[in-house]
Amino acid sequence: MKILVLQLKRIGDLILTTPALRCLRDAFPQAHITLASDATCRSLLAAIPVDEHWVYEKSSGWGAFFGTGPNAWVRSDLPAFRGDWCLDFTGTDRSAWLAFSSGCQRKATFARFRKKLLRSVVFGDFVDSPVRTRHTADHYTDLLRPLGIERENVPLDLQLPGTALAGAATALAGAGVTGPYAVIHAGTARPEKYWRPERWAEVARFLWNEHGLPSVLTGAASPEEKAHLDAIASAADGACVNLSGHSDLTGLAATIQGAKVFCGVDTAAMHLADAVGTPCAALFGPTNPFHWRPRHTRSVILRADASEPFTPGQKGGPMEHLTAPMMINALRDLLAEP
Repeated sequence: MKILVLQLKRIGDLILTTPALRCLRDAFPQAHITLASDATCRSLLAAIPVDEHWVYEKSSGWGAFFGTGPNAWVRSDLPAFRGDWCLDFTGTDRSAWLAFSSGCQRKATFARFRKKLLRSVVFGDFVDSPVRTRHTADHYTDLLRPLGIERENVPLDLQLPGTALAGAATALAGAGVTGPYAVIHAGTARPEKYWRPERWAEVARFLWNEHGLPSVLTGAASPEEKAHLDAIASAADGACVNLSGHSDLTGLAATIQGAKVFCGVDTAAMHLADAVGTPCAALFGPTNPFHWRPRHTRSVILRADASEPFTPGQKGGPMEHLTAPMMINALRDLLAEP
């Protein structure tokens, strides 16, 4: 069996698609599974165990696919895949065109896309899975129903290569971190998710003073994020080491995997912590944890203006309503567990 998976959305969406990939492998261990993903996710692909990766680059027009490995190629449409199944998790016009171009015998996408232009011509299977009432990972796994797969609460699945683990260890040692540490991922592409630098600094001082854990700051290299992390490090009185912008996504995942605890905002790094099993304390302000929360058993979700159980209709609140003692108490509980 040949299966093509189209997931051209953001990094977090790709990570939350890994349970569906894991289910496909469990159900069809001999299948050839190809994953097509966006170029922004390229550096994470080494940790996603499929048989083949195609990378979508949308820099010009409808974009192009680039193969990986020694026989790399590029063309303006999807190579004729001619497989058994194409599963479109993306739902865009581009992904529908790519599904059509694949030549797969059967093609499936979500029922909410049925009314879009020509979808009933391209796809033969439409899966009813209301995104509003499902955790995103479960929503993506629902798309496997036409293949006879129905599973719930499947863990995220990343398998980090040894080179990433070794690279993270080298970077940490170069920064003087040779023992246990915590990771603080305070940056985000959405300004409304930022938390005050002095609050993060208070958290870092707690981790150092009470647990002897230096806080490794991770993040992107954008000017805004760099300024935010510099402000945290400056206020933390030596309790932080700033490694932001120094690794790709697999290196970031490896750094998080080695940490005693992860704390951060609702962003892709939080999903990485969930996927590698690191204890996690996550701040949710304007976004709803019902759809995006980490589900590892050693995860704590701190929500502005709402508390568990989280429901689909809950409104978010400003990050300002989340206090440093709330995060410190969550970390204290996580670090007290054996």
